[in-house]
Amino acid sequence: MRVGGQAIMEGVLMRSPNFWGMAVRTPTGGMDLRAQRFRSITRKNRLFRLPIVRGALSLGETLWLGMKALALSTNIALGEEEDLSKKEIAITLVFGLGLAFLLFLAAPVLGTKGIGALFGNSIENPILFNLVEGVLRIGIFVVYLLGITLLSKDIKRFFGYHGAEHKAIKVYERGEELIPKNSHKLDTSHVRCGTSFVLYVLVLSILAFSLLGVEGWLYMLLSRVIVIPLVAGIAFEFIMWSARNQDNAVVRALIWPGLQMQKLTTREPSDEMVEVAMASLKKVLSMEEEAHLKPDEATNKLVI
Repeated sequence: MRVGGQAIMEGVLMRSPNFWGMAVRTPTGGMDLRAQRFRSITRKNRLFRLPIVRGALSLGETLWLGMKALALSTNIALGEEEDLSKKEIAITLVFGLGLAFLLFLAAPVLGTKGIGALFGNSIENPILFNLVEGVLRIGIFVVYLLGITLLSKDIKRFFGYHGAEHKAIKVYERGEELIPKNSHKLDTSHVRCGTSFVLYVLVLSILAFSLLGVEGWLYMLLSRVIVIPLVAGIAFEFIMWSARNQDNAVVRALIWPGLQMQKLTTREPSDEMVEVAMASLKKVLSMEEEAHLKPDEATNKLVI
């Protein structure tokens, strides 16, 4: 069974096919563990499971759930009980997407035009323009990660929980007992990490945007917003395919840059962090097992 997760404030969110769960360290040093059933939007309609389409939808779904869990975990970690409403989560998500638009779409486009103007001539060749733009976009991403790491100790702990999430999943995928000791021999990278996904989106966007032309800056920005879901869907298919074929030498070469990029977004976790990640994972796994063994009261069939 495939599982995934993400770091949250002082904890880890884990997802299985039918449930999501989160474990968070409380101010007193205890652990707050919560979980509930989860039905992906991609399971509600056949069309939503089509290649590429499922990737774009899964990305939006992951962002929404991640924002919800991050807000909840922050309250738990600070000892507060107030939960964000759907409206507040939506506003926060829109703000985050707006910031991403400015940093990773608007800034590279305007920056590339500025570079052309600096040398006294605009860059007219679409391939050259998007190559320069892509390099700027990746550079901004790396600088952004380095900047937030240097400026915040909380981010370093957050990245520690990111490493704990990866280690917990890798222990599970190896079929070993979910105890911190079994994670010591493993590194903090994972082939299906979101950091790798972002890098693949950035690289694939260079190819995709080259087909759009270099007309006015407004057209360039709008066309990129429209194409991004397609690029994200393709990146999703690639990351799933690479996870299934990571023993192949060519695949290992292709995913190597993404694994190296994860060194910026993960840190070696403490056993206490791994314990939290494994508690979250154990919770969703136990709920999956219970759901498969417990008959549905309405149909008297096994819940799947």
